[in-house]
Amino acid sequence: MKIQELARRLNVSTRAIRFYEEKGLLSPAKHPDNGYRRFTEEDAWRLQTILALREAGIAVDDIRTVLERTDRAETDEVRRYLELQRSALYGQWLELRETLALLDGMIERTEDEPESLRHRWHALAERAKASKAIRDSWADLWNFDALSEQWELSGSAGLAPHVPAEPAYSRILAQAAERVAPQPGEWGLDIGTGTGGFASRLLESGVRMVGIDQSAEMLRRCRMQLPSLETRMGNLLSVPSFDGQFDFVVTSFAFHHLTEAQQPLALAEMARVLKEKGRIAIVDWMDAPDDLYAASGTAPGEEHYAESQRLIAWFQAHGFCAEAVSLDQASVCLVLAVRAPL
Repeated sequence: MKIQELARRLNVSTRAIRFYEEKGLLSPAKHPDNGYRRFTEEDAWRLQTILALREAGIAVDDIRTVLERTDRAETDEVRRYLELQRSALYGQWLELRETLALLDGMIERTEDEPESLRHRWHALAERAKASKAIRDSWADLWNFDALSEQWELSGSAGLAPHVPAEPAYSRILAQAAERVAPQPGEWGLDIGTGTGGFASRLLESGVRMVGIDQSAEMLRRCRMQLPSLETRMGNLLSVPSFDGQFDFVVTSFAFHHLTEAQQPLALAEMARVLKEKGRIAIVDWMDAPDDLYAASGTAPGEEHYAESQRLIAWFQAHGFCAEAVSLDQASVCLVLAVRAPL
């Protein structure tokens, strides 16, 4: 087909098609006599892919990389890139939400006295700035992509000291899953899912699960183990999901990787994506930091073991009923919070 036919078919300008050709994204054959471009069905599909990627906000240079990897059937790499793009877009969306909240707060204060107004505007702006700085401070200091290889070789023992040793690890997850009490048809979220140990136990109850992790390699292995688990790249400070989607949100042995400043933001993110009357479960080592540092071979500042009562206080201040329960080992705690009806 000619360029005009392709443009009409896909509702795109001939100028845009020529632009993508100049960038090396399209390579149509040319008629040997007159040099006119001749586009095939394969070219049409390729252009459709380009347009979809542009609509998703992906830069032209990055589209070239995605197409090259698609041509080489490197599906894991293509998925990794698209997952990163989605995670980045959700991060931008969260920032826009916070900016809108800042503007709403400023508008509400416009009737204040000028001096008071300036102070309140400044306080609102500083709060928004601090929240963004905390969200942006997340970093994988533990190289979980490499740890996923250890898991493949040794199972949960390869993740030590980030999770308890077997058989305690399996017992703890089973006890926590029983407390969460997932019901058939519910939609659950596991943040920091790793290779899906906790999610697998919840899936047995007939629920639909989404697993989030910041490690692409962990997620790849998780999909191999649990094809029914939907996976997304993200972390506790930036959950790639819209508000109020899940009946329950869980996380196991991930919370201690957050600093004391990051932990309240993580709680707010879990609450944000939770439905009314939904429940949150946090399973982790808690309440005995000195013993935990010694047992894990880490030092203060490398891990940040939460205090269960501080988590409970946060939940109660934000409309939840909450309790803490010891699981299997005295130092492993489940904090279970249920959102009170409005």
